[in-house]
Amino acid sequence: MSLQYELEVLDELISESLHPRNLINKAPIPDQQFENWNSILLQQKETVRKRLKKVTYSYTKESHRRLYIQQHQLAISRLKNQLIDFLMPKDATGLIEKEDDSKIARLYKRCLVVLDELMQLIREEFRIYFNDEEKIPACRLLVIQQDLKPRLARIRKYLLKADHDAALTELILNTITIHCNNETCHALTYRVFSYLKLLMTALEKVNPDEIRASYYPALPALLVYLNFNATSFKNYMVKLMHAEINAGASIEEKIEIISFHHKEISQLPVKSGMALSPSLPSVQLDLVTWLFTEMTHLEKKQTLGIVAPVQFKDPADPEAEKGIYSELTVEEIGLLFKAMKETGLLKAKSNMKQVARCVAEDWHSKYKDNISWNYLYNSMSTIEVGTVNSLDSKLMDVVNWLRKMRASLK
Repeated sequence: MSLQYELEVLDELISESLHPRNLINKAPIPDQQFENWNSILLQQKETVRKRLKKVTYSYTKESHRRLYIQQHQLAISRLKNQLIDFLMPKDATGLIEKEDDSKIARLYKRCLVVLDELMQLIREEFRIYFNDEEKIPACRLLVIQQDLKPRLARIRKYLLKADHDAALTELILNTITIHCNNETCHALTYRVFSYLKLLMTALEKVNPDEIRASYYPALPALLVYLNFNATSFKNYMVKLMHAEINAGASIEEKIEIISFHHKEISQLPVKSGMALSPSLPSVQLDLVTWLFTEMTHLEKKQTLGIVAPVQFKDPADPEAEKGIYSELTVEEIGLLFKAMKETGLLKAKSNMKQVARCVAEDWHSKYKDNISWNYLYNSMSTIEVGTVNSLDSKLMDVVNWLRKMRASLK
C-alpha cells in the first residue's frame, strides 16, 4: 500500500530551492523571493498540521497509521539534520534567528522552527504511533547538550553535599554525558532521553523516604528501582558486595553473606517498564543471577568428594520422559505464573515460593531439562521487557487458537 507524503512541498523547498548548491554564485536573495519562500513555509506548516490528523485516521488498520506517522517523523528528522548541515552551528545559540543573519540563514532557522512544531505535534497527537527508538535530530541534541552541563553540575553538587558516594556519583554523571554526546557510538533516542530526564529529576532530590527500607544506601537502591542497567553500575555493585563476601572467614560465612545479599537484592522494588538499555538484563536480574551462581559454587566446594548417584534414562522407554515439556523459557514460565497470580487465576493465598518449587519438579523449559526452583522464583519478581513481549506473542497464539475453536463450534 502506498502511503501519502504530506511533506512533499516542504521537502522540495529545503532540499532543492534552499540548498546551498543552488544558491552559489547567485546574487543575494531578493526581498520578494524571501517573502515568497517564507509564505510557502508558513502555509505548508498549517497544511501539514491539518492533513496529518485527517489522513492518519482515514486508515482503518493500526499498522498503516503507524507507518504513516513514522514515515513523517523520519522525514522531519532527515530535513532537520539537513538544515543543520547547511547552517553548521557551533552550539545551540547558532539556531536562534538574529538581526544580522543573512536571509538564507534566517530561512533555514525558520524552517527548523516549523519542523520542530510539526515534530511536537506528531509526538503529542499521535503518541501511540511515535517511534521512540528513532535517533534525536542534531539540532535538538545541541539544545540538550547546552542544558545538560549546568543541570549535571547542580546534581553533582547536591549528591556530594548529601554525602552520597563520590565514585558512584561520577559514574552516573559520566554515563548520562556519554549518552548525550553525539561523538560516541551511543545514539540518543527519544526513549533513552525520556529515561535520562526522569533519572535526572530523581537525582535532583534523592529522598530515602520514597524508597522502601533497604540494607543498601538510598542512591544505589534508587538506581536499582529505576533499572539503571549500565554495565558500569552493575560492576560497581558487584565490587561492593564482592569485598564484603570475601571478608567472610569461612565458606559457611561467605555463603551466608551471599544469601543475605541475594535476599536483599531480590526484595528491592523495581519500577515496571523502566530501563536505560531495554536490550540488556535488568540490574536486579544480573545481580541475583551472579549471587546465585556464586552461592551454588561455594555450596559445591563444601560437598567436594561426595559423589551423588545418577539415574540414567532409557531413551527407548517412554516412561523415562516424565514431566511437562514446555517451549517457554524459565523466565517466561515465571512471568506466566506471576500473571496468573496478579489476575486472580491463582488464588491470592497461593505461596509463590511453593508454586515455584512445584513447577520446577514437573516442568521442563525450552532450554533446560531441570529447572532450579530458586531461579524460577527470582524470575517471577525480576521481569524483563523482552520476556513480556515474547510471552505476549506466545499467549496471543493461544488466544487465536481459542477463537478458531469457538468459530468452529458455532
